[in-house]
Amino acid sequence: MRDTWSSHESWVYECLNCLTTWPEEFEVIHTADGHGGEVVVYSHEGHPCTTPWLDHVCPRCRCQNVKTFPGTRRRERAQAQAAARDDLEIVFRLRRLHAW
Repeated sequence: MRDTWSSHESWVYECLNCLTTWPEEFEVIHTADGHGGEVVVYSHEGHPCTTPWLDHVCPRCRCQNVKTFPGTRRRERAQAQAAARDDLEIVFRLRRLHAW
């Protein structure tokens, strides 16, 4: 009998042309092949597909120059962008007060 288990993965994509980002969810089915190896099948919206890091096209500009990140990377990047945005707001506020 072969062991089979499934999991869900979240991946984030970023177009390097127009800087659009979007998330996608995948169901991953892992099966032992009976010879000590493992077979992994990805499905997206119920349809089998290639691995999440291959062959993606930007939904906005149709560019194929797309970068892929695991879902946890999205949160880290959002926090870094929020911190940078806060720093910029402080700089602009100080400039308006002629304190910088």
